[in-house]
Amino acid sequence: MTPEQSFSRWVKIALTAFFVLFGYFVIADNYLPMTTESRVQRYVIPVSARLSGQVDQVKVVNNQEVKPGQVLFTLDDKDFALAVQRAELTLAQAKSEQIKSHSGLAELEAELHQSELQATEQGREAARIARLFKLGHVSKQQLEQVNTKVSLAREASAVSRARLQEVKQGQNVASIMVQQAAVALEQAKLNLTRTQVQAETAGRIGNLQLRQGQHANAGQPLMALISEQGWVSADLREKSLRHVKTGTAVDVVFDALPGQVFKGQVTSIESGVREGQESADGLLAQTVSSDRWVRDAQRLRANIELDQAWPELATGAKATVQLYPVDNFILHALAAMQIRVVSVLRYLY
Repeated sequence: MTPEQSFSRWVKIALTAFFVLFGYFVIADNYLPMTTESRVQRYVIPVSARLSGQVDQVKVVNNQEVKPGQVLFTLDDKDFALAVQRAELTLAQAKSEQIKSHSGLAELEAELHQSELQATEQGREAARIARLFKLGHVSKQQLEQVNTKVSLAREASAVSRARLQEVKQGQNVASIMVQQAAVALEQAKLNLTRTQVQAETAGRIGNLQLRQGQHANAGQPLMALISEQGWVSADLREKSLRHVKTGTAVDVVFDALPGQVFKGQVTSIESGVREGQESADGLLAQTVSSDRWVRDAQRLRANIELDQAWPELATGAKATVQLYPVDNFILHALAAMQIRVVSVLRYLY
């Protein structure tokens, strides 16, 4: 074989290999997509105190596993304990005023009953005197005197009734004051319990920035609680997601665990990205300017859950995801080969 023939042969082999690989990459990108832009995600809950105060004790260390309800740190509770005592005294005073109003109410009710009886009795007496006056047995002066007594008795009854109504209003106010004092006491007790900051969920402590004696402001994050619930977020080009839907099977390879392939499935695909969000700020829309002939492909995010127990991985750990969107034996075999080659290469880089 002449050198020219050998060169021509190698050129044909190279071109054939190029077109075969090019065709494979086109098919793979559409029907067995894979991405290295994936990472482990977990819910990260900022932990802060609901009250402002000085940190008394820190009961956890960084990277410690905690359970729901476990105390993470405590605040100095002296001021809050005194607030509970003040609220208890205020409630006791309000109850005393309520009891006092009850006793006054009973006294006025008895007084009103007596004045009404007197008014009724004076009315009967006035009616009897009026009949006698018509018969000429009593004088007009006597009739006027008894009518005056009736008027006075009725006025006394009206005064008693008004005072009784006033006392009832005072009793309502006293009842409201008792309720307000009881609510204030419950709030003070709640604040006292909140001096012990507890874990809302199971997880691991991260970014602990807290020391004894430090002043903690209400709502100020002092540590992070990384939950145990995790998922993998995979960013893929838009066209690679054409055949992907919820429930699509995937294989996942983590950089930290080379040689191991984990089974999972797509749980959701994000409905948008930040570049597609416009702010209604009263300004005109800003167009994207680019002089590139081939622009970057837009990526969308797919969220993935594993079908098995989660390995011990840090939040943010990198991963490679292979998707199986098309039900085809040959494509599945090629995709499985791809991800296993990647899992072996993870030993090298």
